[in-house]
Amino acid sequence: MAVILAVVTLSLPIADLTAGGWKSGQLYCLMLADANGSYHYAVWPLFVLLLAAAAISTVAIFLYKRRPLQARLCLLAMVVYLLWYLVLAFFSKQLAPDAADFHLSVTTLLPLASAVLCFMARRGILADERLVRAADRLR
Repeated sequence: MAVILAVVTLSLPIADLTAGGWKSGQLYCLMLADANGSYHYAVWPLFVLLLAAAAISTVAIFLYKRRPLQARLCLLAMVVYLLWYLVLAFFSKQLAPDAADFHLSVTTLLPLASAVLCFMARRGILADERLVRAADRLR
């Protein structure tokens, strides 16, 4: 689910920019689309961070035989998701110094949901590892 939410966030607008009460553009993870149809790719770090987090989460899915590494990858994915919010805050201040000109979309909550899902997965992975270690002691 975390990967799916990250991919959805990559493709949908995450914020609207207004100037003087009029919509002046939309912010995507990869680009800023102006109202006149031009695209500016200055916000590409948002795309790279979210793509990296989705890739890390995908790799973590297939490492089920190496639970400690899988748990560390989940932790890394959570850090990258939260770093995405820091970069978003930086770009929001750069694009719209007046906070009233920057309107976040519901899509902005999806990386937070992905981080929560990674946290839950990590807890489950660590619980499985404790269970396996306890079973090894009983043998």
